[in-house]
Amino acid sequence: MKPPLVTICLITYNYATLLEKAVQSLINQSYPNTQIIISDDQSTDNTEQVVHKIQSKNPEVIYRKNIRDLKTMGFHDVSTKNILTAKKTFDAAFNHCNSIITSGVISGEFVIFCHQDDIYHHDIVKKELEFLLTHPDIPAVFTLGNIVNEQDKIIGTYKLPPELKGRNVYAFKEIFNAILNHGNTFLIAPTFMARKKIFDIVGLFDDHGPFGGSDDLEMWLRILEKFPIGIIHENLINWRKGGRGAKYNQLRTDKADFFKVIDYYLEDKNYIGTIDQKHLRQYAYQKNFDDTLRAMNFLIKGEIKEARNMINASFSFDFFRGFFENINLLRTKVLILKIILFLGINLGLGKYLGKILYRFV
Repeated sequence: MKPPLVTICLITYNYATLLEKAVQSLINQSYPNTQIIISDDQSTDNTEQVVHKIQSKNPEVIYRKNIRDLKTMGFHDVSTKNILTAKKTFDAAFNHCNSIITSGVISGEFVIFCHQDDIYHHDIVKKELEFLLTHPDIPAVFTLGNIVNEQDKIIGTYKLPPELKGRNVYAFKEIFNAILNHGNTFLIAPTFMARKKIFDIVGLFDDHGPFGGSDDLEMWLRILEKFPIGIIHENLINWRKGGRGAKYNQLRTDKADFFKVIDYYLEDKNYIGTIDQKHLRQYAYQKNFDDTLRAMNFLIKGEIKEARNMINASFSFDFFRGFFENINLLRTKVLILKIILFLGINLGLGKYLGKILYRFV
């Protein structure tokens, strides 16, 4: 029997410098039956020329410029307004996912959405598909991965929370509690492979909703409400640090989009009544953690009053209780940063401290 077709959708915008390397890692997959679609969000660099070069050696690669109607989003100059700029969020790229899903261009029974600058292990498609074929009741699977810099040097890894170790199939509550404890640090969006039919059941990515750059997390939780998911405990992607996620977080002073999703599930969908107090304290700690980073960003921007108000409000008994319930190196570093910010700002050294911190971000 012919093996199932897997459609690989690579989403790109103005990243021609590393695009060819990412696409080549998909062309080199060990799984023999794939359809590769490069979906371009109106790039203004030489992305199209790079893709044509790839197609000259791999004519099976499909190039598709995003044809979503921006006029419905309130923008009329489509030639100069790409979706990413229009929505001011890097995850507006999931507009491509929705457009591709609904257009009928996907021929595969299974689909995986890839990023423009990541490098994929040559067995990722094979191993994810094998997992889904051996677990017919599971619609989606993820893998773990490495974090690399622009020189492809490994500088970190995505690690599974300790409470999720020992198995590879998970229900909603297990994943949701782990996210409350640790944040969305282990469901790596560009490793997501799904049965195409799942979108007929749960719908498309909520790219017009309130979740901004975390509309992918909202999709994962929406799937989990109806089905379990899988996570393969292998590092099958080299996720490149410094891409869209870094640009989103750079000097961000607004509340992270992540909290919009979790608050929606806790409050609007009323899951808060099913969660124990320890998990809720860890979630409150994460908000406090984020406030520390936002205070630093206010300071770097020279908004000392806002930085003072935020850092002073962030010291509380609940913060320290959450810290000591789950101590790790990162949390310790943020605690040190919090103390430095608190002392520096309240001693009148905010202006100088902001200039020092600017050199390190």
